[in-house]
Amino acid sequence: MGTVERRLGGPDDPSGLVGYVVNVSADPAHRRRGHSRACVTALLAWFRHRGVRRVDLRASAAGRPLYCALGFRETADPAMRLTLPAEVD
Repeated sequence: MGTVERRLGGPDDPSGLVGYVVNVSADPAHRRRGHSRACVTALLAWFRHRGVRRVDLRASAAGRPLYCALGFRETADPAMRLTLPAEVD
């Protein structure tokens, strides 16, 4: 699954469109058969068709080899997260 976000554009990409690979999962019994590669390749084509030039994701150790083979590279930008407590009415 993937999403497209519009962020502030910059000199290298004025559109500001950023794709994000949200989730890729394969049942353990069906891994290593090319299903995830086919899905991610189709998702990358979908992003390209929409003018997205940058795609981000957070890879698991198991998924990292696939993403590297597809051209993804590690960045110096580690993910950070804040979990806010639910509002109480």
